[in-house]
Amino acid sequence: MRAILLAIDTGIKWLCIAALAVAAIFIALMAVVGTADVIGTSALGHPVPSALEISEVALVIVVFTGLAAAQMKGSHITVDILSGRFRGPLKMVSQAASLLSAIAFFGVIAWFGWLEALHSWEINEYASGGTPIPIYPGKFLLACGCTVAALESLRQLLRALTGTLPAPAPRNDETAA
Repeated sequence: MRAILLAIDTGIKWLCIAALAVAAIFIALMAVVGTADVIGTSALGHPVPSALEISEVALVIVVFTGLAAAQMKGSHITVDILSGRFRGPLKMVSQAASLLSAIAFFGVIAWFGWLEALHSWEINEYASGGTPIPIYPGKFLLACGCTVAALESLRQLLRALTGTLPAPAPRNDETAA
């Protein structure tokens, strides 16, 4: 049983890394399209057709596929005025409540994301512009990103409840000096 749980734990970590790789690819795409659009407009007098629409879809993909890696690394913004002082069981309850909230948040977005992605695919939804750009791949990747983020939050919750959660990174407290 432990081997299965370890395989699931490792699999979710790899899903987070894969989602981050997708985000990186779309960041590169946005950089190429943006650069080509500026050069095309400035030097040639012809912008890249549908550059705005491509960038809009790519930005959604970058944001939502990057969520799981941010969750995995603990990079989300946190306000720890109270929870930073918690110790022992109270700290574990606070972490569990936070992770349950994250699971619910990412889960709801993933659920509705999947519904919207399927609907978008069924109606063959495209962005209007110089060149039609399909929207449904972005919606599917939004749903995938939130699903992986929910799974990562669940992985962290299980590790927190079983006591296998790594120690949090040291705080950089500017007021401690």
